[in-house]
Amino acid sequence: MKTFLFLITATACLFLTTGFKMSGRGENRPTVQSFFGSYYVRSVPSSDYGTKGKTQVFKVRSNGDELVDEYPVYMRGELYLGWEPIAGKWCLVHLEPERITSNNDFTKLGKVSRLAFYMGGKEIMAYTGKELEEMALKQKVQTLVYRQRGQFMVHGIQQVPGTNHYVFVIEKTTDKGNGIETISLDITTGKTFSDDSGKKAAPKGSANGSQPNQGNAAKPVTILPDI
Repeated sequence: MKTFLFLITATACLFLTTGFKMSGRGENRPTVQSFFGSYYVRSVPSSDYGTKGKTQVFKVRSNGDELVDEYPVYMRGELYLGWEPIAGKWCLVHLEPERITSNNDFTKLGKVSRLAFYMGGKEIMAYTGKELEEMALKQKVQTLVYRQRGQFMVHGIQQVPGTNHYVFVIEKTTDKGNGIETISLDITTGKTFSDDSGKKAAPKGSANGSQPNQGNAAKPVTILPDI
């Protein structure tokens, strides 16, 4: 009887421990995000917290997926992948949210702790949460509400009309809260995009032979490498 009670107690403790782990305290977890139908980014952590791990970009192949880029860091949160035809490299933008560790962390919802730009296996630029707040990027939302200062939306990587440049586009409320404005960050540098120098015309055809639709600026064309 004592043995039976001991087994019940031990099993209950195991379930409680497992339940605590499963409930989550903001731990890292492996993620996969797909792009363009045949590319995906896999990020795998080496520990429950921190950035140790690796992030890899793959192209799906019939004879085995091909590794096209790799970064020695775990990227928690949103990832945006884009091919930069001028540099001839893949660019990765990482938007990391504040870590939610308890039900009382509701004040962190929508806050971003880091915005980083990567290219060719290296980090090229990063903004801290404090720097983003100084740019009036305080709360990420799905839809902008006018007169709510500090709110912003992410539109992802888009092509600059009439050029072969690509930028990471963020839309935010104005400082006075009575309108919206757009921030465009060059995906090859992470800095504010300026189109008054080094601008090149968009090619007539993409690297894989398809024709980009230059007649509609509202629908940027993603030019992919023929690999």
